[in-house]
Amino acid sequence: MTAGLVGATAATGALATPASAKPAGAQATQTSWAFCSKCFVMHFWGYKPNYGVCPTGGGHTAQGYNFNLPHSLPETSTAQANWRFCQKCFSMFFWGYPTDGVCPAGGPHSAQGFNFTLPHDVPANLYSQNDWRFCQKCFSMFFWGYPTDGVCKAGGAHSAQGFNFVLPHL
Repeated sequence: MTAGLVGATAATGALATPASAKPAGAQATQTSWAFCSKCFVMHFWGYKPNYGVCPTGGGHTAQGYNFNLPHSLPETSTAQANWRFCQKCFSMFFWGYPTDGVCPAGGPHSAQGFNFTLPHDVPANLYSQNDWRFCQKCFSMFFWGYPTDGVCKAGGAHSAQGFNFVLPHL
């Protein structure tokens, strides 16, 4: 992870400009997504000074890249839809199962805003980072590139399952 936040852009959060307002051919994206250095999840930090709820206590702590995530796109063989912002804890979680995982703010996650379609199993480059994974216990997106796997609200460390996501950043 790179220390510091890069190019923090003021986004209007999970309810940013709709894709239809973008110029023809432009991909709909949202910035202000970051790695939490305490629990390792992808979280939204654009509602300053509120940083959501981290399972380690307090709010999430943003570190590293300013991720610029695609939304409102069809699913493909290398991009999975149904990733959502949790309005309670501010993490990115998978919303494609009958249950919604375990939220650090209590109960299941609560979807709000865009339907993100995230690339997976493609080569990383200078403007993307691999090793982002789905946690099968809490359903959050977490970084799987360190010797430890962060802190999961469902108990212990996160547990990786499924695709290796390659997320774009600024």
